[in-house]
Amino acid sequence: QQELYLTVPASFDAVARELTVQAARAAGLHNFTLLEEPQAAFYAWIDANAAGWRDAVNVGESILVCDVGGGTTDFSLIQVVDEQGNLELQRVAVGDHILLGGDNMDLTLAYAVQAKLAQQGTKLDTWQFRTLWHRCRKAKERLLSDPTLDAEPISILGRGSSLIGGTIRTELTRQEIESVLLAGFFPDCGPDDVPQQQRRVGIREMG
Repeated sequence: QQELYLTVPASFDAVARELTVQAARAAGLHNFTLLEEPQAAFYAWIDANAAGWRDAVNVGESILVCDVGGGTTDFSLIQVVDEQGNLELQRVAVGDHILLGGDNMDLTLAYAVQAKLAQQGTKLDTWQFRTLWHRCRKAKERLLSDPTLDAEPISILGRGSSLIGGTIRTELTRQEIESVLLAGFFPDCGPDDVPQQQRRVGIREMG
């Protein structure tokens, strides 16, 4: 008999969690437990540091877990507490559901490179842009995993009969990645800045 853990975004409300449970049961699953994705990531960190994770944290500290997925980002705040002499971890806060993930970032990088190609007189069709999207993801991963690299070449097949001669060549630089990903989505803020609540505009049902 299997014991399953189904991960869900930390920002899932009670309705979304219940729908997940119903979907799991409809798929024939019965012995399962829902686990929030940031907590699952934190448990994985504990497992990877099983011998010394307690030495890495202190009572009173707060641990922010950032779970950046393909299309969403979740934040969980975990407090390190002392329970009768034992080191315990308690989740104390969950961030709002943010519809921003790796796919959005890769797509934005692709649009930035497309604009650079357009300035050079090169226009991409739909299929070429999809290729560019995947090439940007690969280039981003290489650049961010190797600090010695400053740029990564990108090539896309042309539309003419001469495939090699018609290949479109460009590059994605580390500076472009930092500019798009760090400054292209949210404004800069300091560690002591307080989030500002935006006014909600829409139709509400009263009574």
